[in-house]
Amino acid sequence: MAKSEIIKILKKYCTLLNLSGIPVEKAFLYGSHARGEAGPDSDIDVMLVSESFDNSDEEANIKAWSFTRKVDTRIEPYTVGLHQFLNDEVSPLLQIVKQDGIEVEL
Repeated sequence: MAKSEIIKILKKYCTLLNLSGIPVEKAFLYGSHARGEAGPDSDIDVMLVSESFDNSDEEANIKAWSFTRKVDTRIEPYTVGLHQFLNDEVSPLLQIVKQDGIEVEL
């Protein structure tokens, strides 16, 4: 699947999250789709950044996962609080996504 199609899927997913009360400040495609190495069965790795995830809000995390079924079951959300995203310089995954991820224009 073309990267542009994956981006459309992620925009739709983020729109649904926003409408459900989870304001997604940033979203990044990472992993095999971002690198152009995805196969037909590859998942869609997305890092979601929202203040809703700052306080380990279990309900917000459950919504993030449950909404994947409404859009595309291949979506694998990784949720990060806005504070952590802006201040964490230790997390290897966060640094990789910041450096190599593709930001989804919301």
